[in-house]
Amino acid sequence: MYFDALTMAAVAHELRETILGGRVQKVLQPDDLSIGLEVYAGRQRHYLLASAHPQHCRVHLTQTRPRRGVEAPSPLLLLLRKYARGGRISAVVQPPWERILQLELDHPLGMSTLIVEVMGRHSNIILVDATGEVMDAIKRVTPEMTRVRVVLPHRPYAPPPPLAKLALSDLTEHRLRRTLAAAQDAPLWRALLGGLRGMSPLLAREIACRALGDAEAPVSAVDSLSS
Repeated sequence: MYFDALTMAAVAHELRETILGGRVQKVLQPDDLSIGLEVYAGRQRHYLLASAHPQHCRVHLTQTRPRRGVEAPSPLLLLLRKYARGGRISAVVQPPWERILQLELDHPLGMSTLIVEVMGRHSNIILVDATGEVMDAIKRVTPEMTRVRVVLPHRPYAPPPPLAKLALSDLTEHRLRRTLAAAQDAPLWRALLGGLRGMSPLLAREIACRALGDAEAPVSAVDSLSS
């Protein structure tokens, strides 16, 4: 399943309706790349699972309680037990058209933010303090690994660089035609995927199939359809 920005928006909406204002009762680590939270809100327990797995990255509520799956707790898990457990979720934020979810945590020891970045092999789960400094991450990214964006404790948190694409909220017919024209003879779904933020391959193929009857139809078929 593709976890695109629209999916993230739906998840963020669901979390605001269910766990916003709730208290984090337990923090677990099901595997090396996942974190589970038990949140008490609305007089019931809710279970949140976040994974930075490169092929199965996601964040969502689950009906079953996440189970501990690692023998030794990771540094991130230890920090979450200290700064998240017993705290309240004061805000659920999705930066516009990003596959990023931010859970703001109000804890007696101070405010912090748990950031889940669902971005394929670049996915990560990061805890940031009130000053914007990284406390730790489920995947530390060193300068030797990349020159684009380092994710290490005591470094300022920097969000992933934005893509040079048109946001769906800013879409007009003129802008869409200009985006498609730049793609020349590419399949329509690839043109949509390459030019619009918040678009996944699955959604782009579905749009092409419904509009033109063929998921692999070229961009030129759009003009013939409107003529």
